[in-house]
Amino acid sequence: MADIKIRLEEVQDYHEVELVARAAFYRDERIKEIGVGCTEHYMIHELRNQDGIKELNFVAVLDDKIVGHVIYSHSYILKDDGERIETLNFGPLSVLPEWQKQGIGSMLMRFSIEKAKELGYGAIIFFGHPTYYPRFGFVEAKEFGITTAWGANYPAFMAMELRDGYLKNAQGKYFEADIYDEDITKEPSKEYDKLFSK
Repeated sequence: MADIKIRLEEVQDYHEVELVARAAFYRDERIKEIGVGCTEHYMIHELRNQDGIKELNFVAVLDDKIVGHVIYSHSYILKDDGERIETLNFGPLSVLPEWQKQGIGSMLMRFSIEKAKELGYGAIIFFGHPTYYPRFGFVEAKEFGITTAWGANYPAFMAMELRDGYLKNAQGKYFEADIYDEDITKEPSKEYDKLFSK
């Protein structure tokens, strides 16, 4: 494995990080589906100003070039009795196409999970690929009695405790930042994407 270094994202990294995300996620078929090749670079841009967590916003660097990135944001579970349990969400997790499947995404995940534990966060809940993320300790959120905001469950909806027992009595509905809703982001993403050349 190449000599990859992981560090916190800095202000001067912002544009390069968004280029990495755009390269990682851009698909021509998405233009046909939603009118823009990807929304992830716009999500990152907006998360920095909204629900993003600066101390959990990391880049993977090789020879002074950013090849990967992960960003975390605030989320929560709302229990039936009205109690709110604070959690983390993460993503997008981006790796340049030419560096994918070489362990960089895994490095970013393991590093950021350990940092989140050190900082005292209780759990991570998110929507992701159900065959990739269990290797880091994620399980289906339904194991903790947690559903999506609309009351559903499926394998891509996953959770992981960072502190033992944190989700033991956390049965309820999960809410993340609105920026993750593609219906909300697709129009502003189209405008934002005009700042990037294909």
